[in-house]
Amino acid sequence: MPRSRTRSAYSPQEPPPLEAPPQVVEVVAWQIASRIWCSHLPDALLGVQCDGCGEHWPCDAWHVADDVITDCLDHRPQESDVPRTIP
Repeated sequence: MPRSRTRSAYSPQEPPPLEAPPQVVEVVAWQIASRIWCSHLPDALLGVQCDGCGEHWPCDAWHVADDVITDCLDHRPQESDVPRTIP
């Protein structure tokens, strides 16, 4: 059964960019998720079926990709993320 919630910062009309925005730390995760997100959009006719996998939209693949994108946007570099050099 598909999930009903959507919390995406993007829409099918304004999808996430394929390249990570400057504030994103997890660049590779963003790039993979963005490509999956864009390949699992709703069909143009009724908007209820995923063009990528044929499942009810929003499909599980789209949700996972959207969650990764949202997590990438929510991640703020912490002090522990900054590499330290020992003198």
